[in-house]
Formats: sequence, structure tokens, C-alpha cells
Amino acid sequence: MCTIGNSFYKINGIDVQSVFKQCDLVDATQFLTPVVETAVNENPTGNTPETIRYVAFTRIKGKEHPAWAGVNEYGVSFVAADSYLDKNKEEDCQAETSNRASVFDMYLSIITSYTTAKEAVLMAKKFYETEDYADVLTDILLISDEKEMYFIETVKKEVRIIKRINGHFASANHCRMFYEAVPYDQNHSTYLRLERAEKILQTRSDIDGIGDLLRDSYYGKTVWSVCRYAGLTELDNDNTSNTDEEMYYTQAAVIFTIKPDVVAGNKPQVICEYVINNNASVEKAGYSWKPFENEEPKEVTYIGKGENII
Repeated sequence: MCTIGNSFYKINGIDVQSVFKQCDLVDATQFLTPVVETAVNENPTGNTPETIRYVAFTRIKGKEHPAWAGVNEYGVSFVAADSYLDKNKEEDCQAETSNRASVFDMYLSIITSYTTAKEAVLMAKKFYETEDYADVLTDILLISDEKEMYFIETVKKEVRIIKRINGHFASANHCRMFYEAVPYDQNHSTYLRLERAEKILQTRSDIDGIGDLLRDSYYGKTVWSVCRYAGLTELDNDNTSNTDEEMYYTQAAVIFTIKPDVVAGNKPQVICEYVINNNASVEKAGYSWKPFENEEPKEVTYIGKGENII
């Protein structure tokens, strides 16, 4: 379960967009160091380039290395979150299936095949409506570029999409455009985290506000905070409390900041801030990186503090 979102704001008078994800898992997972890769389009058509440079943030899952977030040199990015449904309404619909790996393939194609968010959204919508196992799939996905953000929810082949070009937006793990969403009494955390994320962004929606959000432990070092820990109280080290809440905890975080038309070729500037195998509240655990400018990642005190993005 994760917390995701975006915000449109200004840096020194320039319109920018930042997209973020807090990555939470139950089991300790190895997150891999991100690198710049190049996707080759063997049959380019129209405005599709022959190659696209991209960065996929990946983790080890069995023999696979699925991407949990990513961005390309055109500023097209994605972040996603599992969607949990009401146990009394879900029937045979489920968040995890034996074929779910193909969802990660679809995520990856967003940043390897498309130069605008709108094109990528059309592909994702078709996937959710027609994929062989779409009738048992529920998902939450956010796709953006330098000018637009599309927030997508899907349940059993039905897809609903919100487009935003200003303001801010956040999501946790319950659909808000479908009645099948997991209710509060089945999952406290998703509602508490979303409420906190929205309050923080309403107070401050720039890069510093996003950083505050990713480090927020309003409910203490527990599973209910945005920056999550595997416990219900700070004393529950053995995780044996009587609860239906699964003990997810934060193991990685990322912020993509896109500044339009400031590098060669009229491409946007892409700044990646990230923490892997740790959380954003740990000092000097994070990096700021301009991956498509031949820059090495730079250690920062904390991500979401504006270091290396001005």
C-alpha cells in the first residue's frame, strides 16, 4: 500500500509539476539503484522517437524487477498504488492475481513508449478495459508530463479518469470514484494517510510541502502514518497486536519534478529525488539527480527540501 500524488506550483516564477510516491510493503524488499536506460522503438511512427531515455525505479520481486515508479526524458512519469475493495462487495475481484506482472509491463511502457501523458493514458485505459484478466483487476495509477496529470481508477474493466492542470492531488489505497472501495472499518490506514496528505498539501503544496508529507508521522511510528512503520503503537515491536491492519512499512520514496523547456531540444528538465531501502525521514538517506543531464546523483540532507532543483 502506498501514498501517491502530485502538485503544480512555481519555482522562481517557473511553472513546474512534482509527482511523488511513498512505497510501502509488508516484507523487507531490496530496492535497486536507478539508472538511465534507453528504449528502442523499432517501428517509429508520427511523432514517436526512435529512442527514449528513461529511469525505472525497480525492486526485487522473485525473479522479476518490477517498476514501482518511473520517468522519461520527455517528462512523462507514472506512480501507482494498489487498490483495495470492500470485502463484502469484491466478489472475485482482487488486487493481486497470478498474472499481475503484466500490469508492471504496462507501467513500464508508459515511460519507454510515450512522449506525452495523454498518449500513455489512452494506452493504459485500453489495457484496463481489454486485458485478459481485467475483469478481476482493480488499480490506481497516476500519469503525468510537464503540463498535465491524469489520475486513473479501474475496477473490473471500468475505468474512470480525472485530468488536472493545476492545484494538487493525493491518493492512498481506496478508490473514490467507485462504490466498491474498501470501507474505513476494514482499513484505517488508507483513510488516515489520505486525510493527512491532503491537509499537508492544502497548507503547503510546493516541494517542501511534499517533503513534509513524505516524512509525516502524525500518528507516530505506526502503520497509520504517511511515513509508515510496522506497528500499531511504538511499543508493538513484535507486531502481534489484535488487528486486521496489515503491517506495511515505508521502504522507499520518490519525487519527480518537471520544469518545462529548460534544456536542449525543448525537452523539460527532470529532477529525481529519491530514497531507497529506507524512508524519507532519515537524514542523508536521499539523493537528488538530474538523470538526463549526465549528472551523478547527489546526496541531500532530505528529499523534498529543494536541494539541487532551483
